[in-house]
Amino acid sequence: MMLTSFKLLFERPKNDSDTSAKVIAFYKNKILILQNKDNTFELPGGHVKIGEPLLIGAKREFKEETGIKVSSLRLIRKIKNRVFYTTTLLNNNVILSDEHKNYIFVSKSNLFKYPLSLKARKDLKYFKPKKIKTNDDIQDIS
Repeated sequence: MMLTSFKLLFERPKNDSDTSAKVIAFYKNKILILQNKDNTFELPGGHVKIGEPLLIGAKREFKEETGIKVSSLRLIRKIKNRVFYTTTLLNNNVILSDEHKNYIFVSKSNLFKYPLSLKARKDLKYFKPKKIKTNDDIQDIS
C-alpha cells in the first residue's frame, strides 16, 4: 500500500512527454522562483504533453503554475529533455497552483542564496556568479 501511494504521488500522467519546459520570468530585473512543498525553489514550468509544441507547452505550464498568461516567450536554450524560455512580466500577480506553496522574485545575485532544487541548480548554473580573479590569481606571462 505504501509503495502504491508513493508511486501515485510521483508518477507523471501518461500523456506527458519526457521533455520539460522551464520559463525564466523577469519582473523589474528579478527572476520568479516557486517554492516546492519540500521548501526548495524552482523555475516555473513542467512537462510538455506528447505531441504538444514546446512553446505551447511552456506557456500552458507557466499559466498553470503561476496564473499568469504570457504572450511572448523567447527560446534561450534547449538541451536533452529540457527547454528554456525567457519572458518579461508586466505584473507580479502570481496565483499559485497546488504544486507550490510560495513564490519570490529574486535578483540574479541572490538567486543561489535560496535552497534551489537539484534540477533548478542545474537549470540556473549559467546565472551563477563567476569567481572574480584577484591580483593574486593573475600572473604576468613573459
